[in-house]
Amino acid sequence: MQFLANGLIAGSLAALIAGGLALVYGVLGVFNLALGQMVLIGGYATWWLYQVVELPFIISVFGGMAIGALVAWISFEIFVKPFYKRHVFLPLVTTIALSMILDGIILLLFKERPRSILPSMKRMMEFGGVRISTEQISLILFTLVLLVCFAYILHSTAFGRRIRAVVQGEHTAISLGICAPSLHCFLFIMSGVLAACGGIFLGIDQNITPTLAFPITIKAYAAIIAGGKGNFWGAIFCAYLIAFIEQYAIGIHWFGSFYIPAGYQQVVALLFIITFLLFRPYGLFSSASRRA
Repeated sequence: MQFLANGLIAGSLAALIAGGLALVYGVLGVFNLALGQMVLIGGYATWWLYQVVELPFIISVFGGMAIGALVAWISFEIFVKPFYKRHVFLPLVTTIALSMILDGIILLLFKERPRSILPSMKRMMEFGGVRISTEQISLILFTLVLLVCFAYILHSTAFGRRIRAVVQGEHTAISLGICAPSLHCFLFIMSGVLAACGGIFLGIDQNITPTLAFPITIKAYAAIIAGGKGNFWGAIFCAYLIAFIEQYAIGIHWFGSFYIPAGYQQVVALLFIITFLLFRPYGLFSSASRRA
């Protein structure tokens, strides 16, 4: 049962990040390789507002989300918008450059020392042999509520229908009066907010360090590739799946003797990427496109 709880915690974090990335890819066809750095910015901003400026916790959380939205908007206007219409691979180059710039800024401002938003304040509970903190329960519930809200918006509102129309065909959607460029910008900003939420989640549950950016990005892309590129719910499902596999396969004894060290945990996401690209490149929940 402890592995189940750990998988829910890790999967909820991965789902927040992968969900925003799946929305952006589904609408823009853009892979944002600075995603991990945006996650860290949300976590570090909340830590700074709460621990240094000493604002109330809730205000610090919303401040971290606002800073994540601001960084996403600036990133879109400078590093994505001028390029993604010209060639699909150009944003890969520009967001790699952005990730290196953000890495330098994070190191300059916050150094390499681990930071925790709520140090030594977690209230642990134990029931049914499972140890979990009230903060972790709150984070899991927050993620599930957020996903339910996204489901309602995407499938039951006029705004969600506009998003799905742009995904199905941008030029057709524009001909129907939908302002696709504004929608692109909004969704990229929302992906930044979800990334910031992931960073806040990480800073509350564990510690945040600059070295986490690349593993976070790899895990999010593994979920998107396995779920079907641009498939929001496929990415969410595979984010949880990867997290559960990590918890059940890594760091435990197999058959009483065989042991995979915890340091190999990130290999699971890489194996997902390689396996699906080789055997099912269109993902679990997408059908292969027909070719003439």
